[in-house]
Amino acid sequence: MSETRMRWDGFRVFTPERSWGLALKLVAPPIRRFSDVRIWGRERVPLSGPVVLAANHQSFYDIFVLGAVMKRPIYYMAKQELFDNAVLGRFLPHTGAFPVRRGEADRGAIDAAREVLARGDILGIFIDGTRHHGDGLGEVRAGAAMIAGMTGAPIVPVWIHGTDKIADAPRSPVSVTFGRPLTVEGRGSKAYKAASEEIGAYLRQLESFAESADRAGRPKDAVPPEWANKETSA
Repeated sequence: MSETRMRWDGFRVFTPERSWGLALKLVAPPIRRFSDVRIWGRERVPLSGPVVLAANHQSFYDIFVLGAVMKRPIYYMAKQELFDNAVLGRFLPHTGAFPVRRGEADRGAIDAAREVLARGDILGIFIDGTRHHGDGLGEVRAGAAMIAGMTGAPIVPVWIHGTDKIADAPRSPVSVTFGRPLTVEGRGSKAYKAASEEIGAYLRQLESFAESADRAGRPKDAVPPEWANKETSA
């Protein structure tokens, strides 16, 4: 049993589910209104069962914006440095977030991620590992593909757009675009590398869509692109 699981099991009042429920009632509505958030393709996220959300990372606000537009709790894999902070280190576990040591094989984080998916919950991973302020997608790491391949969970690529501007201009338009679920075929480093490249290519398509939709006035009925790969889920 992992340390993360023991901490989750020890929460009697502010469990991750209750913490998310409270946040969705108190925090999500003002975020959606104040940040002028547009959502495209959210219906592509399964309403039940395990899902890996593989998102780009522009800003610290990504965590809150993505959480605010979802109807299910997200159990985030977050960098260890956040948990080293005295305040965040006490708060984050109550949301279901758990730490990962970047740049090394963190077995505890992998076990915690598999545990989230085994329970049929949503695992959130920022697939390029660190924030890229308006610079597009960084290097796509293989972690999301590996965990999805190990568990059989589908991966839903998510492009978050505009959060890098919130700190300077809180009313800046923000959008969250969901792709179709992808599956990881096979096991091993080659399969995970191929799946990661596929996810990265799809995220870049979603990025282009979000930018085009912005230029077109952010129409509510815009439809994000499909992924033509034969392994894409229906």
